[in-house]
Amino acid sequence: MAFTDNCDLYAAVDEAGLNLIARHLMRQRPSLFNYATAFIAQYPQLACEKVDASGDIATYSNPLFTVEDPLPLLGVDAPPVALNYCAQLTEALVDFFPGNVIALPAELNPPLPAQHFALKARLCAGLDCASDELGGIQPWPPDQHPIRTNDTGAAQKTPPIVPTGRKLDCFCLDGFVIGHATVRQMFGQPTLVGEVDVVDVIEIAPRGLKQAINCYLFDTFELLLREKLTFPVTHTFFFDFAFLKLPGITVQLAPNPPVPNNPAIEDNQLKIFIDFKVGP
Repeated sequence: MAFTDNCDLYAAVDEAGLNLIARHLMRQRPSLFNYATAFIAQYPQLACEKVDASGDIATYSNPLFTVEDPLPLLGVDAPPVALNYCAQLTEALVDFFPGNVIALPAELNPPLPAQHFALKARLCAGLDCASDELGGIQPWPPDQHPIRTNDTGAAQKTPPIVPTGRKLDCFCLDGFVIGHATVRQMFGQPTLVGEVDVVDVIEIAPRGLKQAINCYLFDTFELLLREKLTFPVTHTFFFDFAFLKLPGITVQLAPNPPVPNNPAIEDNQLKIFIDFKVGP
């Protein structure tokens, strides 16, 4: 049976292709996935994980990390002190039903449900523990305390950063997402979007901390899928063909029946079936 037996146009994307694109992007633009203070960016061997980057990064002197401000010690302001840290996304995978790429944790009741996708993200983060070096920092005299000059409470004096030169104290977390795909009317046209059903980060205790992190990640993935990974059906899958702009030509999903799931997540692919309507 041809894919267009029950529709006018058919499109699909395979999980292997998406994972290859993600891996390629992570190697070509590592600074989008690795964040650290300037000291760690200068000495990447101190980060939690070695950054897997293509040879072009060194050839063209592109950054491995996006540089962030150091982490302040709360309440310490005479002088203020900050620590080096890093946060790295080291793995990102997608798995379409029937599920053969990602091993889901027991908390998500595997196997992957029909017509669903799974995502896995591995996040590693580390902090420089400066306990031994803090003894060398002397308090400011009372008359030299920084004057707070604006609503943000920023001090006039730059806080010292304590670089120990040791590898960071690191931990890694594996986050899993299960979701499904649907088509919504957005900005006047059918748009393919992902919807999050459940999120889980394994090996976190106590329960309240795990629940808070899961909630944060659920909201993050829900908005990321809605803001960054939405695809107008006509422009994305059919390259904005000129005939689609003709008066009286409209694009719509093939109905059920004869297409039972549209969009469909099956056979390790995300599929969509489209009909054209001609006339008023």
